[in-house]
Amino acid sequence: MRWMTPGDHAPASRTPVPVLLTLLALGVFAAVTSEVLPVGLLPAIGESLHADEASVGLLVSVYAVVVAGASLPLTGLLARWPRRRALWVLLVAYAVGNATFALADDYAVAVAARLLAGFAHAGFFSVTIGTAVSLVPMERAGRAAAWVYAGTTLALAGGVPAGTALGTAIGWRWSFAAIALVLLILAALMAVLLPSAPPPATTASEPVLRTLRKRPVLLVAAVISLLTLGHYTAFTYASPILTAAGIGEASVSLVLFGYGIAGALGLWVAGAVADREPRRALLVAVTMTTAALLALGVPGRPVGAVVIAMLVWGAAFGSLPTLLQTLAHRAASTSADTAPAVVNATFNLGISAGGLLGGRVLLMASPSTTAVAGAALTTLALLLVLAARPRPSRVGWTVASPRPRGWSWRA
Repeated sequence: MRWMTPGDHAPASRTPVPVLLTLLALGVFAAVTSEVLPVGLLPAIGESLHADEASVGLLVSVYAVVVAGASLPLTGLLARWPRRRALWVLLVAYAVGNATFALADDYAVAVAARLLAGFAHAGFFSVTIGTAVSLVPMERAGRAAAWVYAGTTLALAGGVPAGTALGTAIGWRWSFAAIALVLLILAALMAVLLPSAPPPATTASEPVLRTLRKRPVLLVAAVISLLTLGHYTAFTYASPILTAAGIGEASVSLVLFGYGIAGALGLWVAGAVADREPRRALLVAVTMTTAALLALGVPGRPVGAVVIAMLVWGAAFGSLPTLLQTLAHRAASTSADTAPAVVNATFNLGISAGGLLGGRVLLMASPSTTAVAGAALTTLALLLVLAARPRPSRVGWTVASPRPRGWSWRA
């Protein structure tokens, strides 16, 4: 597979590009594991910090809110930093946040530690994807993003279950201490192996706020917001949905593991098609997501249908980060680091808001109703995608409207 030629835009490095992309993917793996792991260790963390499970659950929501709010401002602040320096500094800060959380003896210290980790996460994701894209030719950007986003799938399918098992066996603090150690090792490796390069030359001429005013970027952000809000309105309460459908508690973890495996398959497919047909692939993925959520919301459906719907949902949603990142990168045009910041901010906004919305729905109706609510939101995203049409003269889309200049995924 061709990743780089002497004429490509990335700086030279003695380390093979696949190795560098794997390092970045491992950083994403550690980041996502750190973000989600408290969910699997709520009782143990609550007992140690003398807090109820609802308060411990807020540690995840607070983290997501910080990431959503800090991603774009941090992208602007880090614009003048060489990417290699930014990455290892952020990873060290991330490690300090996780180590502090592991040593926390009260709830206030734990919240402060999660805030620090959230800020590091916000900056890390934008710089990571920008770095990955800079290492390969433009026509390989989708595959590079898919490679790095494999860390997310690996974290959800393996990292969180493994961290939960470790925390259950020897104590939750050791799980976060292990994450801190992994982050420090990755920081050292990136400081040594990543190519030395100046800050992105285009960032200074394409400020974050100017990029955000581009209609294509706003379109991407709107689609991501609706998709993630709809997804997490239901997925946050996947366990109640499954148990209410007649799946035993012991089997819920197996279904969710299957969901993760299906997500890995979706990610692989997305990596193969993202550079050629991102819009069509996105249409298919959003349609599959909506159909799966509607199937989960149907009363009295067979258990087998529920399992199939979960697998379809996993495959569809697993493909979305790569497809949306590819379209965001095209929409942002010259701002390589702003595109992942937009994706990171809107994804985490969906995580935090989706959980809250799903909780409100759950208080008023059955668990399956959260899936119906999620489907309503993803349907809006689907309509927005359908309203866009390919622009023959260039790669991208334009929303079919009377606007004189139109909307496009590419500026």
